[in-house]
Amino acid sequence: MASGQGAVVEVSAPASQRVQAVVDAVRFAFGLESAYWDDPAAFRTHDAVYDHFRQGFSPDLAAAMTAHVLGGDGDVATWVPEQVHVVELEASQALVWFPTPASFGRAGLWDLADYMHVHLRREGAHWVVDWAKDRSAPPVR
Repeated sequence: MASGQGAVVEVSAPASQRVQAVVDAVRFAFGLESAYWDDPAAFRTHDAVYDHFRQGFSPDLAAAMTAHVLGGDGDVATWVPEQVHVVELEASQALVWFPTPASFGRAGLWDLADYMHVHLRREGAHWVVDWAKDRSAPPVR
């Protein structure tokens, strides 16, 4: 199937399926770091790590995640959110939010605000996380 056909199928799908595809993409992307730490030796090169993160993140975020896991101190920077709220969903972009767990929040490891706002964009037939920012409240639309 050509990548354009995948986008047509996605856009013509019922709203609930489109929303679920975005939710699944967020959970997939935010689970990539954990998958890396399950077996870091499986990723023998910098490019292999980058390619792993590119499955769910934009080039810039994939590069940042690669640098984090290869040069960091082992602190986990992401988590798989239990609940993802889709605020905006268009054919080529989406905005979602989810609560920050206490372990990553103000009293936790990363001192993040209470909510994560995540923007996704379409790349061919799938969604990738384009940016993520911590905020004190959910987005208002």
